[in-house]
Formats: sequence, structure tokens, C-alpha cells
Amino acid sequence: KTLKTDEATHGGYHYSCVIYLSTQGEDFQGGDFVFNDPKDPDAPAEDFRHMSLEEQLRRTGRKLTPFHPTRGAAVIFSSGWENMHEVEKITHGIRYAVPAFFTTCPVPEAAYDQMVAGKPKTDEDIADDWLHLLLAHRPESPMEGAGRVRELLMKWHYMCTPLSMH
Repeated sequence: KTLKTDEATHGGYHYSCVIYLSTQGEDFQGGDFVFNDPKDPDAPAEDFRHMSLEEQLRRTGRKLTPFHPTRGAAVIFSSGWENMHEVEKITHGIRYAVPAFFTTCPVPEAAYDQMVAGKPKTDEDIADDWLHLLLAHRPESPMEGAGRVRELLMKWHYMCTPLSMH
């Protein structure tokens, strides 16, 4: 368990997402995604006597909200200090998940030159981009797949905005 915030890892991360491809209790044990928020000052005090010192420090003045992963579920949240979180240790099996990070910063023009399809110019181009970037309907190598995901993360905000607003 390491308490963290994604924006502290990379200043360009403004939104974070984890999509789960496996289910807790079926495919793995442990591995809760836990939001760690300030405790409401009016909340009753907890009894920490049965906990290790490390666990006492983790919980003092904090409200822990676990999310139990299931296949097809996603956790989507802003990446700043308002959403400190951690993942509990996986005790058995394998948890498959896809993390994704999004920015509200514009993509530099030069970055579009490195992309397979470049900047979309028509609504049809945008539809083709969504089809290719999300569904990967063409055969591709692992490196091409990684590039496709990188391109999706860089272009998603451009593809969600009407062309008339560019």
C-alpha cells in the first residue's frame, strides 16, 4: 500500500481511470482500490488498539473508502490531492486492470505529426479514429498497440470536441 495522488506523479495528469478486467473474489483476493479522505470531524472515534502502528497512522483522521473491483467496472476521478488513494496488497491470484490518465492541456501541434492518422479533419476522420483507437480492428504488433493507446490518450479531448470549435 502506498498512498498517492496521480497528479503528483505527473503534472499533466488531470483525470485518472482504472478499468478492471478481472473480479475480486473470483480471479484474485485482496487488491481493493481505496480512497483515503479526511475524516468528518463529527465522526465517532475508531478503536485502534488492535491495529499495528503503521495501520493506526494510516487511519488517524482519515476516512477509507474501498472499491471492490469487478470485471468491466471502472473508477474515474480527478487526479489531484482531493483524491488520494492506494491499492491494497493482492493476496492471491492476478488482478488485471488498465490504468489511463487524461489531461486538459492541449496537445502540441508537433505531436500530431508523430501520430498514425494525425489530426482529424472531418467528422468521418473522427469516427475512423474512434474505431481504430478503441477497437484496434487491424492487426498490430505490441509496439503498434502501445502507440495506438498513446495516440488515444493524446487525442481524446480533440475527438470529443466538435470540429467547428477547433
